[in-house]
Amino acid sequence: MDKVTIIIPVYNAEKTIEKCISSVLNQTYKNLEILVIDDGSKDNSFEVIKSIDDPRIKAIKKKNEGVAVTRNKGIKMALGKYIMFIDNDDFIDEDYVETHVKNIKDNDIVISGYRRPNEEGKIILELKLEDTPYSKMLVFAPWAKLYRKDFLIKNNIQFLDTNIGEDVYFNLYAVLKTDKIKILDYIGYNWFFNSKSVSNTIQKDFRDLQVFKLLNKCYDKLKQEKLIEKNYEIVEYFFIRYVSWFLSFSTRRRKYKEISKIYDELFDWLKERFPNYKKNKQIGLSTPKGETKSTRKLVFLFMIFHKIKLGKLLVFLYSRR
Repeated sequence: MDKVTIIIPVYNAEKTIEKCISSVLNQTYKNLEILVIDDGSKDNSFEVIKSIDDPRIKAIKKKNEGVAVTRNKGIKMALGKYIMFIDNDDFIDEDYVETHVKNIKDNDIVISGYRRPNEEGKIILELKLEDTPYSKMLVFAPWAKLYRKDFLIKNNIQFLDTNIGEDVYFNLYAVLKTDKIKILDYIGYNWFFNSKSVSNTIQKDFRDLQVFKLLNKCYDKLKQEKLIEKNYEIVEYFFIRYVSWFLSFSTRRRKYKEISKIYDELFDWLKERFPNYKKNKQIGLSTPKGETKSTRKLVFLFMIFHKIKLGKLLVFLYSRR
């Protein structure tokens, strides 16, 4: 039985980390190394971690450096043949690790779906993946996956130290770098929906988000590795999708002038790198196969309004919700 290292970055999670770790300890797959890395929490998270008695747990306390640096540290420390990630307020089903390990075989990555339970235990969203070429592009968080460690190390696949999309950079490169990917028709990851968390609230100021650092780093890395030409249409669609998402969900309650400026900057960036992006064949209500219906609809409608020069107005009206 090969060892699996599970990396859990922790920051101010004293109320949720015990449930998270307990779900790992209750796995049917027992050969685990559990790296619980406290990233300079200001609450009692580390005390809670230290109170859990299991020899498989390695509790590490360090200064606050951000989730990207913390996960990268975990990868370097990992002793397992395989690596998995869990966020500190999430939890996993008891057969989660075993199911992924059984399907790794000669693959580099195994990817599955997820569900979103809220504080009351109600499932507000569930994503089950279809076995399609595009399905590997749907889950850009590092969880709901099993990675072969030597694949990550050999290709120097790391998280980007930025305040937005550090996991997007990591997974975009990873899933395009290899063809050895297994898609599972399985859900075992519980992505907890905390209505009070930062990730579920309105961004204070989207202008402070390092979105262009993220986009440039992603594009430059794929260009350097010659992965854009190999996957041109799907990569082009990904960037169109990301720009549409960012404008739709990171501009809430902003003035039209602010929205207009970031809108022009993002589409200028897109046009410079993908001159014919408006003609991308993946944009449609039934494509790409495997994409969620809601995202297809978002991108399709967004690009229609963009082509008739009403995109800014659409974003502004949407931001008023």
